[in-house]
Amino acid sequence: MPRSVPLSSKQDLIAQTGFALAASRQPRYAFHWHEHDCAMLLWPRAGALDSAWRDETGARQRCRLVRGHALLLPSHVEHSTRAESVAQQHGELYLAPELLRACRAGGLMQLDGAAQAMLDALWMPALSPSALPALVTALITQLDASHRLQARTHAQPPLPLAHQWMALLRQRLEAGQPLSAIADSAAILGATTRTLQRACIQSYGRSPIALRRLVLAQAARRRLALGEPVARVSADLGFSSSGHLGRLLRAVDEADDGVWAQ
Repeated sequence: MPRSVPLSSKQDLIAQTGFALAASRQPRYAFHWHEHDCAMLLWPRAGALDSAWRDETGARQRCRLVRGHALLLPSHVEHSTRAESVAQQHGELYLAPELLRACRAGGLMQLDGAAQAMLDALWMPALSPSALPALVTALITQLDASHRLQARTHAQPPLPLAHQWMALLRQRLEAGQPLSAIADSAAILGATTRTLQRACIQSYGRSPIALRRLVLAQAARRRLALGEPVARVSADLGFSSSGHLGRLLRAVDEADDGVWAQ
């Protein structure tokens, strides 16, 4: 029976170690429907990726990947990936199926801080090749552990959308990661920006923009109170300069800290 999509074979690349790493900075990247003869972990480092794939029933699934998320597909799964951004960066980790035998993670995944740090380390050109096997093994173990934890969490009644979004902001800040754009973080939760707007007003009486500014100010004040340099805090939180952080802190009332604890 003829193949419905091209096969992009990676067997030569993974033959010796069981894995292979690829990175792309190609502006407006696009790779239309194809499949690999191994598993693939796909994650953005900068910009966003629009990905689609066919699940085990043949139904087409779609997602938008932003930093903090990854897509793990088994071998011989039809998929396509594109990025509209000129400044996109993403990584692809090709994996022999046996490496994932004990790993239950798959599909669209939200990365915890440890997994994101490991992927950032994989991207670094100065990383010693001898360190790669242990790092890849640790990454797979972390993805599995995170998946199991999220599965237990999702067994509980879901939080209201606005509370889920606030928890997502808090998680990224506690992991030392800059906050995604509001539209991107809403998409992570399967919502539109307008739906998130209504949910935040209903739950907190504030817009997503106001809430985002509030949690950024609170995170900055906590770190500054611990003695961290202003320049480091402003850079870690995604501000282009310390002056921009200073203006935010002056604009947001320091006494207004109740939302963060909710």
